[in-house]
Amino acid sequence: MVFVGVHGEWGRIDVTQADLGCGQDRASIYKTKPPAPLTCYECDWRLHLVHKTHGAYELWFLRHAANAPHCEARLAGEGMAHHLLKLDLAHHARTAGWSAEYEVAAPDGSWRADVMATSPDGARQVALEAQMAAISITGIKARTDRYAAAGVEVCWFTDRKTVPWLDAVPSVRVARPEDGGSVQITAGAAGFEPEWCRDRADCDWNSGCVQGAVPCGGHGKWSAVEPFPLHRFVAAICANATRPHRLRVPSWEKGEIWRWITRRYFELEEEQVRATAWRKQVMERLATIQQRQREAKAAAEREHMAAIEALLQRQKALVKPVVEFVFHEARAYPKVGSDGIPEFAMGVPVYVRGKPYAVICPVAGRVPALRDALVPLVLFAATERERDRIAAQAAPGQRVEVLAAELPATSPVPAQREQGGLTIKQAVNRMFGLDRM
Repeated sequence: MVFVGVHGEWGRIDVTQADLGCGQDRASIYKTKPPAPLTCYECDWRLHLVHKTHGAYELWFLRHAANAPHCEARLAGEGMAHHLLKLDLAHHARTAGWSAEYEVAAPDGSWRADVMATSPDGARQVALEAQMAAISITGIKARTDRYAAAGVEVCWFTDRKTVPWLDAVPSVRVARPEDGGSVQITAGAAGFEPEWCRDRADCDWNSGCVQGAVPCGGHGKWSAVEPFPLHRFVAAICANATRPHRLRVPSWEKGEIWRWITRRYFELEEEQVRATAWRKQVMERLATIQQRQREAKAAAEREHMAAIEALLQRQKALVKPVVEFVFHEARAYPKVGSDGIPEFAMGVPVYVRGKPYAVICPVAGRVPALRDALVPLVLFAATERERDRIAAQAAPGQRVEVLAAELPATSPVPAQREQGGLTIKQAVNRMFGLDRM
């Protein structure tokens, strides 16, 4: 069954309209003798008008005469469900104040719309496609793209419970109630449910990759709307109150999703999209700052460890020259401590006859707290620069001697002193008194 044919005198006719779309009436072509000059727009085969009652529907359609050849229009028009849905789509568009024509083809034949709805001012055209037959995602996307290239909007309608392309193009699923009620939209339209943290400046769902407060990016989601009548949906399309939209708030289960939405839901999603972008910027900035802080801390720790290692190396290198110096000065053989200790500003103590006599390379920063205890002692340094640092912190007149020593090259982050000495970690623990806790 098809709805559109060609009259030998009047041209194109639409039998779903009482005036046939050309100012005539159905009686002038229904069961007339001789038969009305009606032919198929696709195959030029003779057609005749048929009238049937189907439930609440008064059906008028055209049927090919016997022995008709293969015809795309005939094949496309097969099926009562397809026929009824096209009638509903055209009727609802016309009720909304638009014109609606069946089987409207592109001038170059690249597409043919089941129902072409056109706004009163002609500014908008929407192809209402009743797609009951199986079609691939690739195929329906290609047809959608051809409509877009021609400046024609499109919505695909199907009554199939499962279709692979429902998310891939602007489309909806319909259902016809068994009790004869109005056709319902059951899938393809969506509403946005916003959700925000109570304190939008500090998100409860911080991913944990950064420290500190991170603004809420929104936790809203899209959800299917409750079924509603087809006539409301078609009217909303004509009023431009609903539009096809590729969802930007992602679904964790699926990829690209198209849904019909209203402007209010678009604005709610837009708010979350912007908040999510801002959250991402803040997190990236925090991550950069905190990474720099970690790198600076690591560099400071490396520098600190290198300074400790250099101190240990200086102290080790000065042991022999200090022993010789003290022996000649005190006329007694000195005893040198094994390591630097806090009581001597992390310097290595030197004893003569059991009493403190000198300190090898004390840490300058620790000297002020121990000035009174260090005043009677000789402080030794390995370089003039080290002597100046120690002298600047020591008591006025404090004796600080520089002894020449051959200092070995030190690695930036040494692993371990030679056997019998302290590791860097042990030296640090001792410096801070942690080995006594």
